[in-house]
Amino acid sequence: MKTKNNIVIGIDTSCYTTSIAAISFDRDIILNEKIMLKVKKDSKGLRQSEAVFQHVNNLGYISDQLNKILEECNVVAICASSRPRPIENSYMPVFTVGHNFAKLYSTISGSKFYETTHQENHIESVILNSRIKNTKRFLSVHISGGTTEILLSEKLSENSVNGDYNIEIVGGTRDVSFGQLIDRLGVEFGYEFPCGKYIDENSLNCHLNIDKGLKTSVKDGYMNLSGIENQINKFIKEKYKDIESADKNYVSKLLMDTLSRSLSKSLIYICEKYEVYEVLFAGGVSASKYLSKSITEKLSENGIKAYFSEPKYSTDNAVGCAIIGLNKFLGE
Repeated sequence: MKTKNNIVIGIDTSCYTTSIAAISFDRDIILNEKIMLKVKKDSKGLRQSEAVFQHVNNLGYISDQLNKILEECNVVAICASSRPRPIENSYMPVFTVGHNFAKLYSTISGSKFYETTHQENHIESVILNSRIKNTKRFLSVHISGGTTEILLSEKLSENSVNGDYNIEIVGGTRDVSFGQLIDRLGVEFGYEFPCGKYIDENSLNCHLNIDKGLKTSVKDGYMNLSGIENQINKFIKEKYKDIESADKNYVSKLLMDTLSRSLSKSLIYICEKYEVYEVLFAGGVSASKYLSKSITEKLSENGIKAYFSEPKYSTDNAVGCAIIGLNKFLGE
């Protein structure tokens, strides 16, 4: 088969982003288009029904962009995220939009149709540009607006029915996620949702040392984070009286320092328990420059290698879907 101009398309419709990507047989990313879903000011998220409606509209717009590529390329396969995780009963309405769009397109175009999961999509997109040595067994950390999970990830055979990876949750948070804490603080500061980039910038702009870090609650690789929000609010009240008077840079750094220490403690424990010393980071929160630098340094001190990706691959995208689709197509 001639491989020139043959491409595989990936689609991912997550809670906050409509994503489409395309990859050539030479594994060049020729498209990585993303549209953030719109969240009303002062809101802390979207209902699934609202997200589904926006995905439908966004895919219409993205289809117009895709036409330019289709004039020069031949789509041989399309792969979409159909659910959050590769386990039974994993379901979320937003993923049905991309899944059904991909099925319809494959039928009309005569191309192959494959499906994967949002979590596997994230893993593959980060692996793409990492230098991880063992791609068969490693730890992956998914930190986003709604998820903070530490995953033992093992590559399955090409003929696996359930997915491309066996993914076992071995650590993470037992209550709120990193993204939720960051967004809650950002909304209090008056920032636009999602607030991660603003809190991250504040933390990097703070050149003061953390006098006394907040208490962390970590046991056997799992973190309890709800108490951190209470500690932050108490700190602001005692030191600044109110949120309007608070030093936003210092308070942001105080939160990020606490999250970094909590996650590092969890990972050091889990790496030793499972004898795995390579960790991939995915999800929107992993795009934080403060967290990536701080966590990388802490893990390195314990002989653990951390792999953070460029934001365009660590935040929600469909590159991983395209890669998985290409692998499945070439494996047939």
